[in-house]
Amino acid sequence: MAAKRKKKRPARRKAGGAGIAQKLLVSMSLVVLVLCAASVTWSFFVRHGGDSRNRPFTVEILNGVGESGIANEAKRALLRRGIDVISVGNAPHFGYEESVLIARKRNADVARLGEILGCRNVVVQIKEDSIEDASLILGADYRELNLEWNGD
Repeated sequence: MAAKRKKKRPARRKAGGAGIAQKLLVSMSLVVLVLCAASVTWSFFVRHGGDSRNRPFTVEILNGVGESGIANEAKRALLRRGIDVISVGNAPHFGYEESVLIARKRNADVARLGEILGCRNVVVQIKEDSIEDASLILGADYRELNLEWNGD
């Protein structure tokens, strides 16, 4: 008589071994994903919204007359007033007869800053990717602005 062969059964996994490791890996991945989403949401809130009264007003100052050092002097004056000057540089040209304050963000209270500085020319030119709330171009009338210029 022929001997009966036993069928080999596939090896069974232990009930909790690989399953627990896999569950742990998936859980950790979800935690990382949630933290990344929270970080992106928080940075968007801080940069684009939130309570604008809790963050400093940001301005770039551009020299529109070509007189050396006036943008840095204006920067020091604005910093003393609690306004965050994020950049200083030259305007596209040096032929500005009058100073101009330009709103770069929709929620910026540039009109109020214009009143404080005594700048008569306040315009709105929204730049969606702008990091500053406003740009101040110093024109030939820059000494008339309320910036406590040295020598005044």
